[in-house]
Order: sequence, then C-alpha cells, then structure tokens
Amino acid sequence: MLIRSSILALLLISATSSSNFTQFSDRVSGKIKTSTTAFFNAPKTKPTDDLVVNLADNNMAFNLNSYQWKNRLLLVFAPSKTSDLYWQQMQLFQEQKAGFSERDLVLVEMFTEGAGRAGDKTLDQADVAQMQKQFNIAPQEFRTILIGKDGTSKRSDSQPVKSEVIFQEIDAMPMRQQEMRDSQ
Repeated sequence: MLIRSSILALLLISATSSSNFTQFSDRVSGKIKTSTTAFFNAPKTKPTDDLVVNLADNNMAFNLNSYQWKNRLLLVFAPSKTSDLYWQQMQLFQEQKAGFSERDLVLVEMFTEGAGRAGDKTLDQADVAQMQKQFNIAPQEFRTILIGKDGTSKRSDSQPVKSEVIFQEIDAMPMRQQEMRDSQ
C-alpha cells in the first residue's frame, strides 16, 4: 500500500508539471487505479519552460501558438480604444506598416472594454480576458509586450514606445540578424 501511495504521489507531481499529460487515473469502485506506464511516458518539462510564454491555451479561440516561428508579436493592452496611451501608441506606429511587415511583426490589440484584433483577426472578450490573465495585465493597465518568433517575451513597456525602438530591439536579435543576412 505504501508503494502504491508513493507511485500515486509521483504521478500527481508529474501530472501537475506536464501540460500534455493525459488522464492517468480512474475511480473505479472507490479505488484509484493508476498507470505507471503514463508516468514513464509523460512528456518531461524543459528547464527553460518558465522563460517561454505559454502560447497555447486550449480554452482560447485565438491561439498565439499559431504565430510561433512565423511571426513576432507586439501585444498592446489598453482599457479601451479611447485610452489616451493607446492612441499615443498608435500614432507612433503610423506609417510603419512596411517596418512591421519587413520584421514579420503582427500587432495584437486587446481592450478590456470591447474586443481586440490580431492583424485582420477579431478577438472576442474571452480571448482578451484570458490574455490579460496570462500576462498579468490589470483591466485598466496599458502595456506593450514584444514576443519573439521563439515565443519568449523580449520587452515590456508601460508607456507608449516608438516603433524605431522596437525595430532596433528586433534587429539586434540573432534570428533577425540571420533573416537580414539571408535576404541579401
């Protein structure tokens, strides 16, 4: 019984640390039936997982995971479309469409009051709320977050930031440096 309890404890620890872990126990006739096969076949987490933004969330209709390795993302969180900081940020982005395109940068706008959008895709309020939760954004907070193609957060700003500053940050990234060499 002690061995069975120890195996169950190990399975529970493994289950909580693995996002793709499948159901490993059934309650049958008041007894827990465990599968040691599930424990040994469970995917192991990488030590760097805490540095990587969790791009996949199965509860979201909008999935950031679909952009990984294809696009960089600039997330802009604001209380509403009428927020002063949001409008200041959008003015700084005016006439920068070519710079965004050249760097495979997709603008993702999210508003506490109202929906949002990612490029030409509309985000519903549930998606926005989930993203605010994922990135620890308060409902009345303004924030921009740059996500690299590798899925990691590269910078975060609580005030509007010039597109040139963002472009310089991107252009200094090793992956972008390689892209620029490959395009010559």
